[in-house]
Amino acid sequence: MNIRHRATAVILKGRKVLMFHRIKPGHDYFVFPGGGIEPGETAEEAMKREIKEELDLDVKASKQLFSIENMDVPDWATIHTGQKQTHHYFLVEDFSGIPKLSGPEKERANDKNEYHIVWMDRSGLEKTENIFPKEGAQKLLNII
Repeated sequence: MNIRHRATAVILKGRKVLMFHRIKPGHDYFVFPGGGIEPGETAEEAMKREIKEELDLDVKASKQLFSIENMDVPDWATIHTGQKQTHHYFLVEDFSGIPKLSGPEKERANDKNEYHIVWMDRSGLEKTENIFPKEGAQKLLNII
């Protein structure tokens, strides 16, 4: 079975975590930023690269938190259909820059494929039902 590995960033500012609010036809959900690990890259290197590409932020310090293995990912939540995924979560402890949509996400964004940067507090993580994957938010709540 082909498993796609994804590096996921938990970017904290004060007591809030950065999320993408994704709005597509028929789907409205929140996701932690990040993306696929390329051949020859470590998960941490991929996370730093993805955050630079997606948000124009430079990660200065991070630590691995946890992984969620062999997840089934609905087609609406990924462009990589038909694969199970393992998500590797990293706490971004220090970064520079101001988050702004950039890279492929900015290029793909339009009125039918929206990306909004949202700072969500603990209450939001607890109450928001449409976070994908929900298991990632639940594990994070046990840590922070």
